[in-house]
Amino acid sequence: MTAAHPAMTSAEAPPPRWDGHRLLFDLPLEGGGQVRCAISRLALLAVSGGGSLRTMDLLRRFAAARPRIEAAAQARLRERAGPPLGLLHIWEEDVTDPSPAAPTVSRTATAPRG
Repeated sequence: MTAAHPAMTSAEAPPPRWDGHRLLFDLPLEGGGQVRCAISRLALLAVSGGGSLRTMDLLRRFAAARPRIEAAAQARLRERAGPPLGLLHIWEEDVTDPSPAAPTVSRTATAPRG
């Protein structure tokens, strides 16, 4: 549980919301409780492939990429000594650069380049 939502369960967590600058969401923790998070506009566009900046489009894009965004948030939490005092911010490099704690995925080209 966090100080921001001491008795909140995942069923009571507010839905993701756009505040005009970033998308705010609550990350459920494995042991219970929540961590309040914010993903920047650039990070959301990077993880979802870009597109419209309309609120509904951003919310749809977040929903589609939520597992990857939550994985980036979990990686950020593992890097910390304790939970954040406020929001846990997710930046573009958090979703585009693989975390050292994340398993390495081998990638191969599907067609020859050149």
